[in-house]
Amino acid sequence: MKQQKQKLGSRFWLLFSGEAASAVGTAASVIALPMAAFQVSGDVRHAGFTSTALSLGIVAARLPAGVLADRYQRRTLLLLGNAVGALVLGTLAVLRAAGSVPAGALLAAAFLLGAVGSTLAPVENVAVRTFVHADLLPRALALIQSRAALALIIGPLVAGVLLKVNAAWVFAADALTYLTAASCAFLLPAKAGPTGKQQPPLRAVTEGLRFLWRSPFLRYGALNATVLNLVFNGLLIVVIASCDRTGAGSVAVGVQTACFGAGAVAGSLVAAPVARRLPAGRGIALATAVIALALLGFATVRSTWGAALMLALATAGGPVITVVLSSMQMRITPPQLQGRVHSASGFLSQAVAPLGPTLAGAGAHAFGLGPTVTAAAVLVVLLAVVGWFTTARRTVVAEARQSLGTQAPAETQAPARVQASAEVQGGADAQEARAGDAPAAEASRG
Repeated sequence: MKQQKQKLGSRFWLLFSGEAASAVGTAASVIALPMAAFQVSGDVRHAGFTSTALSLGIVAARLPAGVLADRYQRRTLLLLGNAVGALVLGTLAVLRAAGSVPAGALLAAAFLLGAVGSTLAPVENVAVRTFVHADLLPRALALIQSRAALALIIGPLVAGVLLKVNAAWVFAADALTYLTAASCAFLLPAKAGPTGKQQPPLRAVTEGLRFLWRSPFLRYGALNATVLNLVFNGLLIVVIASCDRTGAGSVAVGVQTACFGAGAVAGSLVAAPVARRLPAGRGIALATAVIALALLGFATVRSTWGAALMLALATAGGPVITVVLSSMQMRITPPQLQGRVHSASGFLSQAVAPLGPTLAGAGAHAFGLGPTVTAAAVLVVLLAVVGWFTTARRTVVAEARQSLGTQAPAETQAPARVQASAEVQGGADAQEARAGDAPAAEASRG
């Protein structure tokens, strides 16, 4: 008798659809906010300040967000977070349509939107772990990665069209996406998994950090994301400098940066099969090695299309690593710590990412573009080697066995526990990575 294929379920698709609309709107507002600041002030520095305020909001809210995600009902948090986002953007739309937006209002709005997005990310992560059976987590996380990649392509295009009319249209459209996400959240069940005990905020935050630090696998996951975020954040500066050096012009910059999104989409399509068929250590190491080789290729090629191909190949490795790491992170983290561990890894991976452009610019100025990118590639090679040993099969299976008694969510606890037990006892490499973020599956707004 043919076994019926498991489905992700209507609750996952409700959550996914609302945050998908939200992600596109956010990608548009990320461009519209600094553009509006520049139009209001006529000073490019104000555009930079606005983007910085957005990043500061993301980092500042990341650790507290994990405490909220573990302590309170996820549907309530999704409703409140999206309602705040809609209110902030609706206010901006009205102010911009009425005339001019004060520079201080733009800075405050950017910070609040960054904080809202950073808060919603771990909440969605915990909800996905609750709604999706452990066996289907790689597929669900791969879909979230593809959603984020497509948003990075569609959002800027939407912003470009609407900004020709007025930035108010971008803000109004993003406010509607927040309302869409809130409506989808309203249709979710009232209880999305267990809530944790009340603890002092500082103790609650440090508990997630301690759990991450004690796990060799999760420590490596945070290190991997930190290094790769640093490298990829600096790539745009390298692309601009490279095109200027070769005389390729702004069109080449556009082509090569568009390949970031295209590569991420391609990587999200193969992420779930890789997570199902390869053990975690091998999948992470191979994907990281592909990124290193692609960076070496980018450092040596001279043609615009050759460089674009190498950039697409490099960015394709990111979603694969995220899905493998996130699936295993969900598997080995107890339910009551899911939000805080997700937030801890996200905070660590993003804390130094803003230094990427500065380091890339300084390296290119001091040593040249080729040596700078080559040095980044060598660093990523070392990261792949460390990953091969740190995420070895024995280490991951031992951590999974240790958390078998507490890992499964309430609604699917028995089947998930049976599945995880079969994986540990059976010893199949492909199953090891299958049952189950990071950034890392940073789902929509965070």
